Amino acid sequence: MSEDSPRGPGRPRDADMEDRVYTAVLEVYWETSWRGFTFDAVARQAKVGRAALYRRWADKEELLVQALEARSPLSTPIDTGSVRGDLVELAEQLAVGYGELSGLVSLRVTLDARVNPDLLSHLTDTLNQSRLVTARRIVRRAVARGELPEGTSTTLLLELVTGAVLARALFSQAYSGSRTTAAVDHSTVVVDTVLRALS
Repeated sequence: MSEDSPRGPGRPRDADMEDRVYTAVLEVYWETSWRGFTFDAVARQAKVGRAALYRRWADKEELLVQALEARSPLSTPIDTGSVRGDLVELAEQLAVGYGELSGLVSLRVTLDARVNPDLLSHLTDTLNQSRLVTARRIVRRAVARGELPEGTSTTLLLELVTGAVLARALFSQAYSGSRTTAAVDHSTVVVDTVLRALS
C-alpha cells in the first residue's frame, strides 16, 4: 500500500513520515518564509505525496503549528525546586532552542505576523503559550515558597529573561546555541539580575 492510499481502520500513523514532514516544514519555512510555504513545497522536501499531507492537516497553519510544537525548544518540564534553578534552566532551554532550526523558524513566524497579522497572529499566540505556561508555573511555585513577592508579573519576568537570551542569540558572534560553559554563565547572570530587580 502506498503512502497516499487511504488509511484503514486502526492503521497506525506513520511516525517516520511525520518526522520527515516536520523537518521539511522547518526547512521550507526557513528558506521561503510564509509566502513560499505551501503543501506542495513541503511534500517535495519530505518526499511524500501531497494527498498524505491534506489527509492529516487541514491547512498550512495547522501543519506549521504542529511542526513547531513537536520540535518545541521548551518541551522539557521545569521544576528544580527553586526559582533561581527554574529560571536558569528556562534561560538555557531558550538559548539552545534559539540555536536550533525550530527556534529560528519561530522567530521568523513572529516577524511574518507583523506583515500578515490576519493569517499568523493566532499562530504566534500558540507558539508563545507554552512558554508563558511554563513561566507562570515557575512564578506560582516561587510565590508559594516565598521566593518571589505576591503580584510578581509573569509576563515581565518572561520578557526580561527571554529578551536577554534572545539578544545574545541574535547579536553575539560567540553564540553557539548550546549548553557551553559561557552559555550557562550568561543564563546565571541574567537570572540573578532579574531576581534582584524583582525582589
